[in-house]
Formats: sequence, C-alpha cells, structure tokens
Amino acid sequence: MGLASEVKWTRTGKLKFTVEDETAEIDCILPIPSDAEPLHPSLDGLMDDEIVGVSGFFISGGRDAPLFVTNIHKPPLGFHSKNSAGQENAVCAAFLSDIHLGSKTFLSKQWDKMIKWFNNDDLARKIKYFVLSGDGVDGVGIYPGQEKHLAITDLYKQYSELGKKLEELPDWVEVVMLPGNHDAVRPAEPQPALDPEIQQDYSNTTFTGNPCDFSLNGVRILGYHGKSIDDFVATLRSVSYSKPEMAMRAMLERRHLAPSWGGKTPISPEPEDRMVIPKIPDIFVTGHVHGHFVEDYKGTLMVHSSTWQDQTDFQMMLGFKPKPCILTIVNLNSYSTTSIQF
Repeated sequence: MGLASEVKWTRTGKLKFTVEDETAEIDCILPIPSDAEPLHPSLDGLMDDEIVGVSGFFISGGRDAPLFVTNIHKPPLGFHSKNSAGQENAVCAAFLSDIHLGSKTFLSKQWDKMIKWFNNDDLARKIKYFVLSGDGVDGVGIYPGQEKHLAITDLYKQYSELGKKLEELPDWVEVVMLPGNHDAVRPAEPQPALDPEIQQDYSNTTFTGNPCDFSLNGVRILGYHGKSIDDFVATLRSVSYSKPEMAMRAMLERRHLAPSWGGKTPISPEPEDRMVIPKIPDIFVTGHVHGHFVEDYKGTLMVHSSTWQDQTDFQMMLGFKPKPCILTIVNLNSYSTTSIQF
C-alpha cells in the first residue's frame, strides 16, 4: 500500500505505475483482462498521488522486478446516512456557481428574471440559504487577453456590482460565498475567504474559504469550487467536462478533493492537508465547469451548480456548451430537489 505515481498506459494496453511509501518504491504492471467490461475499475486508470493497495505476483526474484498486479484495492465507500434538518426546520437551500459578473457574457436579463421569481414565488419563500460556489466575478488578468471579454474592467467595481446584485435578493435569504479560481484570492488551494475590503460591500453574506465544510440547520455541506475537476478529466477515462459528476464521485471515493500534486490544480503545501474529506457530507456541491447535475450517490446528495455566464469564445472553440441559469433548490429536511431554468 502506498502512493501511486508515474501512471501511464502502454501501447499494449497495460497500466504501469509506481507505488511508494516511506521505505521504498516498486514498479507495477496491471494487464487489463481481455474480457474486462467497460466499467471494469482498472480501465479508468489511476491518479498520481492517490493512495492504493495492490496485490499480485513476481515472475522473477530480482531486486528490480516489477509486481504484476492482479487487483487494485481502495477503501470502500459505504452508504452514508444523511442528517435531516427536521420538519420544524424544513427550509430550503439554493445553489449556484460561476456568476462571472463583469464578463460581457454575464446573463443580466436572466438574473433579473430570477430576482423577480425570488420575490413572488411560494417556493422561494422557503429558501433561507443561497450558496455560491466560487467565481462570483470574472476577475482581471486571469488569462491572456481577458480584457477584451470584460464589461467591467476594474476588479473592485466587479465585486461592488455583484454586491448590488445580491442585495436584490429578499431579506430572508442568507448568502454563503466561496471563492474560486477567478476570484481575488491566491490561486493555490485551499483558498482563504475574500479580503475584508471586498466583504464590506456586502450584507447578509457569510464568506468562507474554498473548500469549506459547514452546517446549515444540522445538514453537513461540503462546498468546493471544483478546480481539480480539470485533473480528473485529464487523468480518468470516466470523467469528462460534460460529466463533472463522475469527478465528484471520484473525489468521494478517494476521500480527497485534489489528490494529484503538480497537475492543473495549484495546491499550497500546508502543514495539514485541507483537501482531505475526513467525513462524508450530506450534500457535496461543486461548480467550475459550468455544467449542471443533481444526483444522490451512496447517500450523499451531489450538486454540480450551474453558471450565470453564457458560452464564451474559448468554450465555443472547444465545442463545449455550458448549462447556464439553472437554480438548484434542496429541501434540507426531505432532500427533495427542484431545478429551475431561467
């Protein structure tokens, strides 16, 4: 048992990797069975730095002989029993991500439509919490040539305008806001909450870091913007940008939000690894890739929050179509869900 590294597929379809611990490392070869079904676990691959156990055999007794792996062992993820807010606290939480205010592709008319719904619909009166999973603004200097795509070129004005937009929500709604990779915090994860100078433009808003494990009326929620989805897409065959829920499953199975060091996700070398999932949450929410998905997975409600940004030029070039302007609403007692398209 140890950390997997140097993971690669051979031309003959074998999975080669190294397993190392504090004492040694050993080369491993996993021949994929010719009769393996498409969902065979070994066909998905491994991520660098994830912890696995392996069993197999040696053909020769040489010191550098590889281990021919017959099985890869991972800790089983059992069924999680959710906490409930209780009938007396049967309020709802709404989930959204990637507003990208300041971008020319921010969908202003749809936002106004959502605010009108919040102030007039009976279901909206049950919503006590509004969780925003990062990238509230488009930011400045995030990628080369970004200024061409900005309607608001000043970072602080972007945050000020976002604060005004959130002020339009009814006063019974409390906002919980995480940062993302477009926000004005360090890019390395875990990320701290937004600076107090930015927070002063907001009322009725709780600012947290990314990721954040918090409780709403007794329901345990793990909020993560989701930057590491990029690494899962690049590594595991089951994961794609059109299926971010597969990355969320993989995170829960590995008990880790970003297991790979040195990949697409910048990670800060903290004394304690804050990307570990020490306790399985009742609700697991991400964003980042502008999709939308709701599913119960082994007792955890997974919510991949929608964006409020239209298709960008970069997404169009890749042929990727986002799923914007979908508000996900979860009853914290019954866990019934509603997705509303604006």
